Amino acid sequence: MKPYLRIITSLLAVVSLIPLNACSPAASPPGDSAQSKSSADTQGGDGAPVVLRVMDWSDSVKPLRDEFHKQFMEKYPNIKIEYTQLTVDQFKNTVLTAVKTNDAPDLFPVPTGMKLSTLVKDQWYQPLDPYIDDSFKNMFIDGTFQNGTTMVDGKIYSIPEALSLPSTLVFYNKKLFKEAGLDPEKPPATYAEFREYAQKITAAGKGKYYGIIEGGKQSNRWLSTLREWSSLGGSGLNGNAPVSLATKQATYDSQPVLDLFNLFKGLAKDGSFHPKTMSISAPEARALFAQDQAGFIIQGAWNVGVWNKDNPKLEYGVMAPPLPESGRKGSLPLTNNGAWIGLSAQSKHPKEAILYLKEFYGGDFFQPKRVESGDSFSVVKGINEKYAKAAQLKAYYDIVQSYGRTIPDPSVRNPETASVFAEFKDVHPDAGEILSAVVSGAIKDEKDALAQYSKQLGTAWNSAIEAAKGKGAKVSASDFEFPNWDPMKNYTSEDYKALK
Repeated sequence: MKPYLRIITSLLAVVSLIPLNACSPAASPPGDSAQSKSSADTQGGDGAPVVLRVMDWSDSVKPLRDEFHKQFMEKYPNIKIEYTQLTVDQFKNTVLTAVKTNDAPDLFPVPTGMKLSTLVKDQWYQPLDPYIDDSFKNMFIDGTFQNGTTMVDGKIYSIPEALSLPSTLVFYNKKLFKEAGLDPEKPPATYAEFREYAQKITAAGKGKYYGIIEGGKQSNRWLSTLREWSSLGGSGLNGNAPVSLATKQATYDSQPVLDLFNLFKGLAKDGSFHPKTMSISAPEARALFAQDQAGFIIQGAWNVGVWNKDNPKLEYGVMAPPLPESGRKGSLPLTNNGAWIGLSAQSKHPKEAILYLKEFYGGDFFQPKRVESGDSFSVVKGINEKYAKAAQLKAYYDIVQSYGRTIPDPSVRNPETASVFAEFKDVHPDAGEILSAVVSGAIKDEKDALAQYSKQLGTAWNSAIEAAKGKGAKVSASDFEFPNWDPMKNYTSEDYKALK
């Protein structure tokens, strides 16, 4: 019996499916010219509708998702969609239990930080290739399907949710800028300016609003900010592995990291954090920001769609993360468009699930409306060019192009590195949790805490490599080291080839 914790260390392969009935008279969804279906094909054995269970954490597009489900069920009346939307942290715990008890939803995404290859190896998911044709695969932008991310051993197992962008740019409230005597067209560029602006906004608010608000109870948000902001300062940290691209070790106590901690410690000391910060989730923080209760919030592009729809009077802009006083020495780490939605091997309704995916990506509603709403950019060809209209979303994209660079991925270099993640036992409190504790005041000496964490993380990582090797995996520490990486340039396929 394979340990379920190992399962979740990769959780997502996509879609094991039964071929659709080619003789059905009903119209096929895009990319399914050879495989159509009728209502009779999608009803249960007793004639009742098939219940397709879908679970994820995409709260920013829930209204669009609900409308998509409504339209889908109207088109396929013998399929009932049961949709559950959770926070990232809730999702991890819920799926862990569901997989363990053989009650996984039919479709669900891979939790953040987990690898596709391990689950494929453990036979939790099956490839999509037997059930999708070239017209479906060709809908997606170049690079969507590649080994180590959405493919394993040349077979497609997953499809990305959206174009991968960093989630730690800064949104700022222009109205509060004006009230604090700040120029809304000149956001802060450095750590010192950011702290100063937050102080001024807090002072002007007199308890009605504050300099910054965060979804403080979500440790993943603190960790993402730590990695991506410190990467601009040259830390080399990223979400692809615990190893820094700069130091080639699990270094979370480098100067760029300490500089970031000093900034956040200062913001807390100044009283610039909204008092609810440590007790709320990211969606709750986003809602309070939209109510003019904070000058800054660190979030992803998905906020644009929500605010433009629900808070049309909100005056806001988007800015790059501020830089340390030493200047920019790196870039925002851009990763490949990775695995997202997948079909559980436990699913009893694979043909209905494939219909769902084909309508989700190839239909005429969800992808266009999602981009048009300002939520994110699509991985489907032609959608972004035709439907991206929100000024803030375009600004977000432009900032990413300026400050972001594609980083190397160990899984692309050597797919067997997934076995290391399967053996890896994370260390807690992690760096994000330490940052959270510093902001809350629970930890006073961040240098010591980060040094201890880095040491323990390095030991755990080396142990995982040795454990994977002991089980036959052809891996080594060098698979996670990229001597030809330049923090100011995109890492390309030619760079991978140069390592061989």
